[in-house]
Amino acid sequence: MAGASDPSAGEIETTNMLFHLSRRSQAMVDRLISCLDRMEQVDPDADRMKDVFELDFLAIRMRRNDESLLVLAGGESARIRREPVSLVDVLHGARSEVEDFRRIEFGVIDESLVVVAPAVNDLVHLLAELFDNAAAFSPPDSTVLVEARRVADRAVLLIEDRGIGIGTERLRELNHRLAHPSPVTAATCRQMGIEVVSRLAQRHEMRVELEPAGTRGIAASVVLPAHALVN
Repeated sequence: MAGASDPSAGEIETTNMLFHLSRRSQAMVDRLISCLDRMEQVDPDADRMKDVFELDFLAIRMRRNDESLLVLAGGESARIRREPVSLVDVLHGARSEVEDFRRIEFGVIDESLVVVAPAVNDLVHLLAELFDNAAAFSPPDSTVLVEARRVADRAVLLIEDRGIGIGTERLRELNHRLAHPSPVTAATCRQMGIEVVSRLAQRHEMRVELEPAGTRGIAASVVLPAHALVN
């Protein structure tokens, strides 16, 4: 007999559909990015290059959207990392996927922190979602501060914005969803960012939590466990 937590036939069908749509779209986006890369190398026209760079960013954003669908479907990225990467480079990789990347500022970053290869791509994805969210829900002339420190055998990242904040009940609801991924439904896809963060964090036993930041704004903390780091 199926347990209460077993996925229904409808949920299985939905995740299978998301998986195949994501894989099909990823192949086309990868071809688009390769084409844009070639254009960047051979076209010296500055005005045209500005358009190419904008298209390149949009293609990268489309790729992350496809990978988000893949995460909801329970799949893993086709891009495989074979070597660990410094947390500083992971943070730069996540910032490069944010349209408002100039507003993402790095404060105190422990440069000795290194992320194990299997967690790198997922952490870039998770952080890009949090950076995007922080930039979207704060004034366009404000900055988002990112810091990272080692605490015992773990790493703690803090992403702090200067937005209008979130009410207590809504904050409690969001933190519950971050700690407990929801079944895949139409509502899940409408609020894909938080569901993707929740699933990526669960995959690597990371903890993501939101809390008020001073008199205004929100701070998102990301705790990386020892096994996600090269010690």
